[in-house]
Amino acid sequence: MTPPRTIIGEILATPWFGDPLRRRLTFLVAAIVLAILCVYPEIYAAEAQLEPQTPGGGLSTILAQESNGSILDLGALTGAKTSVESDLTIARSHAVLDGVISRLNLVGKPGFRSLSQAESKLGHKINIIAIRGSILQITAHDRDPNFAKQLVDATATSVQDRLAEISLRQTAQKRAVDLNRLADANIRLAKAQAALNQFRIANKLPAPEAQLSAGVGLLASLQGELQAKQVELGSLQQFATDQNLSVRRVQAQIIGLENQISEAKRTEQGSGPANLSTLAVINVRYADLYRDEIVAQTLYRVYTRYLDELTIDEMSAHENMNLIEPAYIDPNRQFNIPAVGLLILVLLVAATLEIYLLRPPVGAR
Repeated sequence: MTPPRTIIGEILATPWFGDPLRRRLTFLVAAIVLAILCVYPEIYAAEAQLEPQTPGGGLSTILAQESNGSILDLGALTGAKTSVESDLTIARSHAVLDGVISRLNLVGKPGFRSLSQAESKLGHKINIIAIRGSILQITAHDRDPNFAKQLVDATATSVQDRLAEISLRQTAQKRAVDLNRLADANIRLAKAQAALNQFRIANKLPAPEAQLSAGVGLLASLQGELQAKQVELGSLQQFATDQNLSVRRVQAQIIGLENQISEAKRTEQGSGPANLSTLAVINVRYADLYRDEIVAQTLYRVYTRYLDELTIDEMSAHENMNLIEPAYIDPNRQFNIPAVGLLILVLLVAATLEIYLLRPPVGAR
């Protein structure tokens, strides 16, 4: 019976690999050479770690302070801190890679003849990952330890510069929106103050809510005193007649209090809004105007303080990342990954050929 043709069988059918001594010496020499290449020439790994700055209170804190917990629709101005995925995407961008090349002046040096070649080569040398939540770890492999550290330093600086550039652009957009709304808030505040002043002048009431409080307080005091005198009169009448001097004195006091209460409630024609009922009506209108002024003042203060915060953000745009671990050389032995892969492949092929010879297919026996 003709044995089935297989790839391993065809390889073993060649004169070189068919000879057991040549075959084993070939794989032995290849394994030794690749094992040497795994550790020589020595490769160094430089690392550095960046941690994002902790975000401040932002506009939400200002709103809580200014509005005492009331909800103000200022969502167009708020901007949340970017996530670690966004920082990682920016760190791996071509803009950061070009910044490293420009900072180290790599174009034209040996192995970096053009910009595209430099980008391709650095793309394999530099690796950026996120560890422990939000920390960015930058790693560079090279045979020259000094060059590896330079790559890591330049990459960290380029990441910070790129984040600062994006932050400044976003801050400029927020400033434009804030200035626009600040102008509207200023106009709204001026209109609210003018309407409130005109209302006070027209009604000759610098503070109608204070007058209403005073009037209501006086009336409540008189009514309370009247009730106390009525209780006192009832107690005296249980033990004395109406001719008693004490009873007459309390009755006279009650009549006086009733007259005072009637005077307080009486409407005086042509005297303006001095009575309680008119003051109550005016106070409703005053409360609306006063609320409009308070809201306008709150908005104006919020936008003004947020403008100050944007100025601080612009000044601290380059403080977006903390270099918590400066560039250093990893003391552990680094292996040449391609050589390690080839070594494993050679060992697998050699083992496969030997197993094939020990247990060939049924047709090949």
